[in-house]
Amino acid sequence: MRSGDSKEKEINEPGKRRKIRGLRDLVLSILGLVAMNGVIQLLLYPGINRALGEERYGDILSMLAVVSVLSASIGTGANYARMVAETKGRGANGDFNVFLLISMVPVTVISVIASFLILGNKGLVFNLLFILLSAVSVVRYYGDVEFRLNVNYVRFFLYYVIIAVGYIGGSFLIRYSVLGDDASWVTAILIGESLAVAFVAFTGKIFKGKNALRLSPDAKANLKTTMFLLATNLINALALQADKLLLRIFMNGEAVTIFYLATLVGKVVAMLTTPLNGVIIGYLAKYKGKFTKKFFGTVTLTALVVAVLFTVLGVVASHIFVGWMYPDSYAEASQYFIFANAGQIFYFVAGTMMIIVLRFVHERYQLIVNSIYAAVFIAALVPLVINFGIAGITWGLLGVNVLRFIAVVIIGFAHTENNDVQTVEENGSGEDK
Repeated sequence: MRSGDSKEKEINEPGKRRKIRGLRDLVLSILGLVAMNGVIQLLLYPGINRALGEERYGDILSMLAVVSVLSASIGTGANYARMVAETKGRGANGDFNVFLLISMVPVTVISVIASFLILGNKGLVFNLLFILLSAVSVVRYYGDVEFRLNVNYVRFFLYYVIIAVGYIGGSFLIRYSVLGDDASWVTAILIGESLAVAFVAFTGKIFKGKNALRLSPDAKANLKTTMFLLATNLINALALQADKLLLRIFMNGEAVTIFYLATLVGKVVAMLTTPLNGVIIGYLAKYKGKFTKKFFGTVTLTALVVAVLFTVLGVVASHIFVGWMYPDSYAEASQYFIFANAGQIFYFVAGTMMIIVLRFVHERYQLIVNSIYAAVFIAALVPLVINFGIAGITWGLLGVNVLRFIAVVIIGFAHTENNDVQTVEENGSGEDK
């Protein structure tokens, strides 16, 4: 019996180890993001608000929205493209490093224009610092691909802890206005971003070697993948940051602050669940069952339950957190908590649903859905903001994000009809015939 038990244990051990490692990687991913965002929400951003006041804080949030759109779309697009290239046997550091260098041209131009439009002329030093922040942030969003490629989530965790440590150090610049009000907040964030990039540069390989800036024979294919993913991420980034930009354009910095606080917890809660998408992708990659109505119906019902649960948790947490950290703005922000949080949660739930659906349909549907979403988003939200202000953007965001969720569900159910008889494995890639 002992011999049999020992043999069974030997067979099952690798599988158990993989599950334990997978769980550990998920926990480390979440903890890294919690560390970084915890410092942002508890120390960095409240420090900027206290130092500069509600109106100017809103202006700075709008500036950071520009940085986020640039860095998230370019850096994350290149990050995902590098992962795709690796799976297809055409990973090449030089292709992506050259792309990042070329991207610095539009990053510089857009950063300068945004700085003048939102804050006015703050001088050469501030503009140079802001350009540098935008550029380094692009590389920082790309940088964690080093640890994804090597499946080293311990260093992935350290990567985000280092960013948090840099933000903590930078917060003292803001508190004591060491470099002046404007230069201090830019430098504070720049410290965290720069430390993370330095960590990758010294410990990783993606920025090293004789081929670090040399194009490979697969450069054209890699660029095509990068541009496709950049476009998708640009739409996502604009959707996430559009509230700040639209409110700043059509109202003022104070409105940006109020709505930011109303959506704050919803965005953080939803963002911290994104590592789960990696787990979902892993399971779907191995799933060989049928994509039936029953299967997808269960997925849809689960998504709705999660959306409602997270919205309730977000509203409760918003009353606690905003009331504690932003008492002066709590009364105005609290009237939007329910629908503002629901809008953010539905955005992320729809994104997770899209990941599931893409396992069984062609990837073009993602670009189609996101493009339609962007068009409806602009057509609906601009007049709503102009006519109804914060209330308009609150209802508008909830409406377009629920419609996005419904669109993904419709696409999913439409394709279950083609998979009731054949399995995914038999259908090949899952593309519609």
